Amino acid sequence: MQIEITDHFTNDGRVYYEWSLYDGPDGIDYAHGYASDLVQAFSKIFEWRERIAADYNNLNTNNETDNGQTD
Repeated sequence: MQIEITDHFTNDGRVYYEWSLYDGPDGIDYAHGYASDLVQAFSKIFEWRERIAADYNNLNTNNETDNGQTD
């Protein structure tokens, strides 16, 4: 997993954060977004990590229960 968070400023001087998440095997899963503060940025990163993990858990569960039969 790799996380990048950078701060930027609006034209009127307010700070906002841009975040990127590279997760999964070899960082192949990518999520990106913007946040008004660091708490929101980390919350979104945790949310995306949970989504990615759930996708892999579903993939593993489906493969383990697949007996090779087609409907």
